[in-house]
Amino acid sequence: MRLPAPALAPAWHAANVLARSGSVASSEVRLDDADSALDLQTLSFLVGAAALWGTYPTCVKLLYSAGPPLDPSIVVLLRFIIMAAVSCSALFATTPRFTLLRRYVTAAEAASMAWSEQLERRVPASVYVAALELGILGGLGTFLQTLSLSQIPALTAAVLYSTVNVITPALAALAGANAQEREVSARTWAGCALGLIASCWALVPDVGLLPQSLPASVGGGEGTMLAASFCYAASKVRLSSHLRHHPPDDIAVGRLVGQAGCAAAFLCLVDKTQAVHELLPEQAGGLAEPADAVLAELVTWANGFTPQQLGLLLASSLLSGAGATWFQSNGQRKASAPKAQLWFAMTPVFGAVWAYLILGEALTYHECTGAALVVGAIVLSIPPPRDRSQAAAAAAAADAEAEPAGGAPRERL
Repeated sequence: MRLPAPALAPAWHAANVLARSGSVASSEVRLDDADSALDLQTLSFLVGAAALWGTYPTCVKLLYSAGPPLDPSIVVLLRFIIMAAVSCSALFATTPRFTLLRRYVTAAEAASMAWSEQLERRVPASVYVAALELGILGGLGTFLQTLSLSQIPALTAAVLYSTVNVITPALAALAGANAQEREVSARTWAGCALGLIASCWALVPDVGLLPQSLPASVGGGEGTMLAASFCYAASKVRLSSHLRHHPPDDIAVGRLVGQAGCAAAFLCLVDKTQAVHELLPEQAGGLAEPADAVLAELVTWANGFTPQQLGLLLASSLLSGAGATWFQSNGQRKASAPKAQLWFAMTPVFGAVWAYLILGEALTYHECTGAALVVGAIVLSIPPPRDRSQAAAAAAAADAEAEPAGGAPRERL
């Protein structure tokens, strides 16, 4: 059997989660107004996600130096499987069985909602369908990103990926699930645009004003990378919509399982290890080899990983994968996608910091000034105290109008 050398390609947006216990949300969650400020806990979640995503480049560099070269697509699948296994295990270990049963019953009851109503609110009633949608978007984004990296320089791909800073608010304004999600303030637009400039600037090497590997035209590889950025932006916008109706932990775990399933299906179609070809019967053009023989070859291939590579693969899956997705899901539960993207733009900054602390790489002038620009973008997006007080007063009035006669108002993000 032809087996590729196992490997990992940069995938900035590997999303995923350590699930924790919690009850099923029974009412719709309201997003903050476009001009309101985020609370400290939400900011901690968003910054935590960016910091964990920033560990990925360092893990990749350590992984490449810890053993033989690795094939990107195979290790992306392994990484997704690890994240799905860890998140599911954490869910079952930390959630009482009765709560799990209640979640299943509640999800089954919600799924009976009329399709017309689900289409009207633009969010499926079933948490499983919602998680599958996010898993498909994340898995497709990772596949397109990996394919693009095989066709264009890494720096070109990184610059093109940074367009997610403006694609996210654009998608939110066009395809948000309701009018509130489609409302993107001028401050947020300006901050996202400045975040795009800051991300590109931080990637420029100090030897010149502009990197030489920027594309002169948009070809197949560049278009593929832009499509990956679109998928990542769409997953953030849809995540905010789903979290208004579904618990963040359930969404995060299901999203990981969906990504692993999509990656497995893609690899079966590509069949890089030739395992499918060897298992197929001869009438279908296969080799009809016994399953135990093919499995033994796969085990032999897996034994080619060094202990350091296995440890780094696990660390990458937990930090920039499961851990980052848990922070993202809980942060976006109280922040719209455009607001969250401003804080996610700090990911390259954290990547440079981790490389400096762990790999001993020097911080460049462009990285330092790019970090300052990212902070400036965040400050630009924060409304002044007067605007915040007016937004809070308007929100209180809206809650008073929405409050039912004998109950509490809906939870606000």
